[in-house]
Amino acid sequence: MGFAISLVTSPIWFDINDILYQINGFKNYLIRNLVPSNLYNYWLIIPLGIIGTWRWSIWFIKKVVASLYYPILPDPNKVNSKSKANLSVSVIIPVYNEDEKIFKRSLDSWWKNKPAEIIAIIDKSDTGCIAEFKEFQEGKDNVKLIVTSKPGKRAALVDGILESKGQILALTDSDTMWDANFLENALGPFLVDTNIGGVTPRYHPLEIKTIWQKMTDIFWDMRNYYDMPAQTAGGKALSCLSGKTALYRREILLPKMNLFLNEIILGRKKESGEDKCFTRLVQQEGWKTYYQSSAIIYSSAAPKFGQFIKQRIRWARNSHNSDFESLWNGWVWKRPYLAFSMIDRFISVFTLLLGPIFLSIAIIENQWGLAISIIILWLVGRTIKIFPHLRRNPKHLFLLPVYLGVSFLMALTRLYALVTIRDQHIIRGHGKIKSSRAKKIRDYLLTIEVISAIFILALTLR
Repeated sequence: MGFAISLVTSPIWFDINDILYQINGFKNYLIRNLVPSNLYNYWLIIPLGIIGTWRWSIWFIKKVVASLYYPILPDPNKVNSKSKANLSVSVIIPVYNEDEKIFKRSLDSWWKNKPAEIIAIIDKSDTGCIAEFKEFQEGKDNVKLIVTSKPGKRAALVDGILESKGQILALTDSDTMWDANFLENALGPFLVDTNIGGVTPRYHPLEIKTIWQKMTDIFWDMRNYYDMPAQTAGGKALSCLSGKTALYRREILLPKMNLFLNEIILGRKKESGEDKCFTRLVQQEGWKTYYQSSAIIYSSAAPKFGQFIKQRIRWARNSHNSDFESLWNGWVWKRPYLAFSMIDRFISVFTLLLGPIFLSIAIIENQWGLAISIIILWLVGRTIKIFPHLRRNPKHLFLLPVYLGVSFLMALTRLYALVTIRDQHIIRGHGKIKSSRAKKIRDYLLTIEVISAIFILALTLR
């Protein structure tokens, strides 16, 4: 559509035939001089080589930068008792429609870490969790319950933050369990560096039974072993302090409650993406953030395909919103590696889609040798990239073909999230927003149009 409009509105001197002639001449020149004659029919090798070189270069940069990362382990001789006392921790948990058994198990894990206080903000409709918390609360002066009728997770978090007293706020999901020594490890960066305003831990799925939970485990390990270590070593600036559990200095968050409740991105008030918002509010004022791999938590992973896809679309949409906001406001340009990561995440939506498109073209043109070579290279490449995960779960090697397909499916979800970037999704509360069927069809068609345009563009390279 954009190309058609440019044709109609262009000045007299615009000659499409002349431009195509010049492009074809340049392409033929490159082929004659740079491509061996026996590869003339395998023109796909050139764009595939460019994309592959780009993706592997990005992975290599991440790998090298991540190798410089280390968790902060405070020296007991240098950390005095006064600094420890100033880091009292308030655990804040918004609860909505949670499984009571999971909630109880999570409560026990938080309590064993000995925080200064635990504050649960439970929706009034969740009578089971309210009863469970009241039972847990008996005999404990530092355990507080807030029953709320306010819709939205953000409102619940604000109520908990305003009620809290600790110097460090641990915002955690109600289905998240902490490791036995989680809090001791998570506080390390705060004790060593007073410029660190937020810390995010390493996390794994609570259960790994279904194929989608296993896929989640792999994707989370890509975060654990590449993205977060590289962003930390590359400038102590992270794209997201996950809402599963994130620790912040209370003095930073407290003045920002109004901004947090009324965040507007792309002309629409934000409901989801609260972890992205807090991460951005902390870092845009110059505070550092840190990934602490020695602090480990376990959180629920979506067991079914529908839940898995919806979760991924919601996360991708929040990432697009937050990245665009950060790049537009300009603060992220002062942290070059984080800006680089955001730009690459956007570009990868399209480069990941080009792979299957070129494979389809190879099959259409009966270039079976090339098609098989592409698949083999993909499998070998994915094996190398998820090797840290395979060391932890060797049996997942047999899931490699499934992971390959799901990784391309993730590119589709991220593209759909980009198309529907202004949509909202409220997890907690009574005011859930549902898109009309007509809008959903329009969004699906627009996503298909974008993919078709990329496919047609690839075909013109012949």
